[in-house]
Amino acid sequence: MAPRILSDNKGRQAFMSRLTRRTTLSLLTAGAASGLPRPASAATWPERPVTVVVPFPPGGSNDVITRMFGQSLSRSLGQPFVIDNRAGANGNIGASSVNRAAPDGYTLLASGNGQNAMNHGLYRQMPYDSRSGFTHVVRLASLPNAIVAGLDFPARSVADFIAMAKAAPGSVTFASPGSGSSGHLAMAMLQHAAGIELLHVPYRGAAPAITDLLAGQVPVAIINVDIARPHVRAGKLRVVAVTSEQRSPLYADAPTIAESGFPGFSAIGWLGLSGPAGLPAEIVARLNGAALEAMASPQIQERFAASGYVMAGGSPQEYAAFIGSEIDKWGTLIRQIGISLE
Repeated sequence: MAPRILSDNKGRQAFMSRLTRRTTLSLLTAGAASGLPRPASAATWPERPVTVVVPFPPGGSNDVITRMFGQSLSRSLGQPFVIDNRAGANGNIGASSVNRAAPDGYTLLASGNGQNAMNHGLYRQMPYDSRSGFTHVVRLASLPNAIVAGLDFPARSVADFIAMAKAAPGSVTFASPGSGSSGHLAMAMLQHAAGIELLHVPYRGAAPAITDLLAGQVPVAIINVDIARPHVRAGKLRVVAVTSEQRSPLYADAPTIAESGFPGFSAIGWLGLSGPAGLPAEIVARLNGAALEAMASPQIQERFAASGYVMAGGSPQEYAAFIGSEIDKWGTLIRQIGISLE
């Protein structure tokens, strides 16, 4: 009996082996014939164009920097990186679309201080959580703000500006690119630190704010340093101070708020690259490496220097930790001063 049982076991094993091979071949043939798409492989990504959502209109600093890096990523990764501007709700609309996208590496977000940090304090109900709703890849740049005034504005320094505001609370007007922008909250931080009250006039972007500043409709504006540069060089506007901890190379003679009596003051915009939660680690690593390679290129370094942008960099983990710290920082300030966009 034993020899027969051994023979049956061998026969059964051979039969099952043949059946498995035939079944596997049939499934592969059927899958190929059906034309159904196979799951994307991180090893071969990208196999088609990648969309990068910029949650603000074209022409602003976020858009300019994202397009700059998009061109470099297209060259190094071999597929077009297509910019898709989806403005609205201080960046929430565009960011929400990426939060809901498939984590396959083909939809990315130009993540920044508004949609990924400040909005968590400004809106009572957010459509996503920036800590858990995205895979953060790399921080690309910091964008200092400048307090810019018309030539006839009497305050020549931060101390003069504060003295004016204290002498007539609520009468000194300033323009910003919009409610909840980095400029708006930088000035809110100064008001809180100095104990002054200013009148905020929000615009829909930096361009109309600058237009009214040049026309004398508003006396002061706070905007990204690059936006004011042509008008300062032309002698039409002057810089009172910058909001970064270090002076801007664009305005070497303009003091920082930190050195004007408020040590440690820092209120800057920033921009990076993120994707939906669950983005494969291999894709994150390739994106991070390609972005860091772009930062080392002379072309991008020269464009950053000319525009006053500050190069960032770092690992995905560092960027995620930075975003968490910014959510905490701005959330605390917003609760203290009671700003809301709802």
